[in-house]
Amino acid sequence: MGNIYIIGQNINLVGIDMTVVTLSSRGRLTLPAEVRAKIKATRFLIVFEGESVRLIPLPDPLKLKGSLEIPWSIEELEEAGEEFVSKRVEG
Repeated sequence: MGNIYIIGQNINLVGIDMTVVTLSSRGRLTLPAEVRAKIKATRFLIVFEGESVRLIPLPDPLKLKGSLEIPWSIEELEEAGEEFVSKRVEG
């Protein structure tokens, strides 16, 4: 498929919603507000697929805080770390 150049319009092709954005002279893309509202991400993984680029939203690591339960206390983790270091230094 060739390049599509329609600036500032939404396109629906074969049931897939698409939005055309423009790369600035400084190499920046601005995502329209409706796209940002749907995605709710500020960091993306860039995947090159032939001559195309895919942006994959990455979760905010600060929002993951508290989502994992660690079966050890901070004190137990510190003690285990100290034991590991002393064993490594000794031998």
